This record gives sequence, structure tokens and C-alpha cells, in this order.
Amino acid sequence: MLNKLIPFLVIVIIILHGFILTKLIYFPYPEIFIYPYLTNNGLKPYQQILDQHFPGLFFLPINFDNLGLSNEIIARYWSIGIVVLTHILIFFIMSKILKSKPKAILANLLYLIWQPFFEGWILWIDSFLPLILLPSFYAYYNKKLVISGLLLGIGIIFKQTLLPLTFLLILYTLWDSKSVKKTSLFLISILIPVALMLLYFINLGILRDFWYWTIVFNLTIYASLGTKSYVSLGFVTRLVFVYITSVFAWFNKDRRLVYLLFIFLAGSLAGIFDRAGFIHFQPSLPFVILATTIGTYRFNKTKFFVLVIFVYLLISGWWLHIFYSGHISNKVFFFDEQTKLTALKIKQYTKADDKIFVFGAPAHLYQMAERLPAGSLFVFQFPWFLKVAEDRILEGLVKDPPKIIVYDTGYEVEGVFLKDFSPKINKYVETHYKKVDNVNTNEILQRKD
Repeated sequence: MLNKLIPFLVIVIIILHGFILTKLIYFPYPEIFIYPYLTNNGLKPYQQILDQHFPGLFFLPINFDNLGLSNEIIARYWSIGIVVLTHILIFFIMSKILKSKPKAILANLLYLIWQPFFEGWILWIDSFLPLILLPSFYAYYNKKLVISGLLLGIGIIFKQTLLPLTFLLILYTLWDSKSVKKTSLFLISILIPVALMLLYFINLGILRDFWYWTIVFNLTIYASLGTKSYVSLGFVTRLVFVYITSVFAWFNKDRRLVYLLFIFLAGSLAGIFDRAGFIHFQPSLPFVILATTIGTYRFNKTKFFVLVIFVYLLISGWWLHIFYSGHISNKVFFFDEQTKLTALKIKQYTKADDKIFVFGAPAHLYQMAERLPAGSLFVFQFPWFLKVAEDRILEGLVKDPPKIIVYDTGYEVEGVFLKDFSPKINKYVETHYKKVDNVNTNEILQRKD
């Protein structure tokens, strides 16, 4: 009887999770909209679109833009779709490992509890990685090394922070199989997607630019200026509380399962050393949940089990109460009324083939207004980017003057105003352009002559 109810319970959990995501604040990263739009309109990645990320669905011929992800409403459907697929993968993998569908329900409940809490209301590259890492883990566990490797290679194309995980798995493969042949086969399967990506960039003539922005820039300028390591005590406490329960899986008798779980868990944490934020824990969260579920059934007959569960639920309930008290809202970051009205203003003041320059205002205004940047150059206006790219952007403005400039004079990054970390561009704007209109803090500027 219980087995017949399992599909219904899984569906209920998934529907509830999706419903919760419709009621939370929402933060789809602007990069998801602007990068594919510029790519599909002829700008070359890394050469004209200056960015530090691996291409993923940003810069390849198949990308978010031509897949239909064009606004915040569609983006939320994508977020819910990712959660639905991840639930299905977690249930399938747990039911196979535990050989029990009823026991697999616990993993889905834990994902329902913690996925929104770990900034599941954000849509970013990390959001997609569980859809790659979970099948890769299961394929590896079932000794399908080629499939696992191909998926890992695709994952690397999404985010280079999966390289440490890949390295760990290569070492483990050599240790576990004692076979250079199997290890080489696994490595080759990983390299196939990466090699195809590199061949595509060679064909575009951007390989040197790709190397600079994704490797050299990340290890130098960005490492010194762009990373933000400070986290609060509350952040650390919540993280430790959720992640520490995975340790109990270590005592499972299936050592190969245990090793793989913790390799995937630890290896997928590399992205957290970028900038503080729970969103960067999304790739590792499913493995914490798998490990916690396995550990729970390993120790459910001990005398302290009921007490531990009671304390766990008590603390979880309190934190979730605080979380939902501050996150239930219809607010969507970067798609507020000011930004939407600004996009309409841009269309009023320009024609379809006019170039514009967005200075401090939301960068995806190019995409929302269907306009291209002056000089056919784009970079997000952060201090670490403009330290390298300010002169190039200025040169583009001089050679290809924008019809209008959208200037948010109050824009700042970590307490530093835009005019202070891009003084050359700011001087050019103030010298050659004048205000003709505004939408709150977004000023519309036209050339003085």
C-alpha cells in the first residue's frame, strides 16, 4: 500500500516546492540575459564581451537566448524546472542506492526544506550544476565511466570550478581501478566536450582572449579585487548545521559509495571560494542530502536518534521561520518598474540600429531594449573589470559615440561609486553628454552637440 502512495507523495513534494518558489523574492542574474543576447547579435565572447566565466549557455551557439529564456517570468519557470528535475534525480538515485522507494522520500523532503534556504530563489550557473553532477555521480557509481566523464566535461564548460572535482575523480579512478587504461578512458571522455569547446573558440579566433579572461584574469586581478571572503557567524553556523549531518554517511558499509559521495560533495564546493553566498552551495547540496539520508538510516536505531531528530527539527524550524519571514515577496531583482520604464525610454529615444551605452544602470537594459553597446564592446561595470577594460571601453565610446547614455549616478560597488573606479569614462560622459530625461535614478543623456 505504501509503495503505491510513493509517486503521489513525490508529486506533492515537488508541487509544494514549485509553489514555494513562486512566492519568494526572485533574483535571476543579469548575465543570463545579456550575454546570450549579445552573442546572438554578433559580439564575440571574451574579445568583445569581456567576461571571466566559462561559456556554458552564455556564449555557445545553443544558449539561453535562443532557448527562450528572455525575461524574468520565463526564468522563474526555468528555476522551477531545475528543481523538479533535481527532485526526480534525487528520488531515483536514493531509491536505487537504498533499494527502497519509501526511504527515498526523506531525501526529497530534505531537498524541499533546504534548497530554497540556500538561495534557491536565485537563478545562476550553480543552479544548473546538480542536473549534471547527479547523473555523473550515479553513472560513475554504476561504473559507467564514459558517461560520467562526458557529463563532467559538460559541467566544466558551465563552470571551471568543477576542475578540482574532476582532478579528484581522476585520482580516485586510478586508485580504485588500478588501471591506467580505465583512467585514461575516463580522462578522454572528460576532455571530449572541453576539446569541442576549444575548437569552436579557435574557429572564432578568440582562444587567446578566452585564456586571458577565464584563467589569467581570474588568478590575478579578480583574485585580488573581486573575491569577497567575509562571512558572518550566522552564515557559518547555518552552513555547518546543514552540512555536518552528511558525516554520518561515512559509516556506511558500502565504502565505494561513501568515497564517491564525499568526493562529489567536497569537489563541488570549489565555487564557494569566489564570493560569499549560499547560491554557491547549490551544486553540493544534493550530495549533502544524499549523505544525510544514508546516514539517517544507518543510525536510526540508536538510543539518541529521537533526541537528535527533535533538536534538528527544532533548530531547522526556527531558521526556516526567519528565512520565510524575510523572503516571501513578489519582488524580482533587476526587473523592477524603474528598469522596465527605462527600457521603454531607450526605445523612445533611439532607433533599432542605434548604439547606446549603459553606465551604472542594469546591464541587461541592452537586451530589454533590444539595442547594442557603443563600440561593440561590453563589460560588467565592476572595479575588477574596469581596472583592465576601462581604456578599451572609452576608446569604443570615442570611435562609436552612443546615441544615448543611460547613467545611474548613484551606482556603487561595495561602497565605491562608479565615477570613482571609472574616472576616464565618467569624464567623457560629463564632457560630451547632457541630461534630457530620467526614470528615477536612471538619467537619459544625449550628446551636447
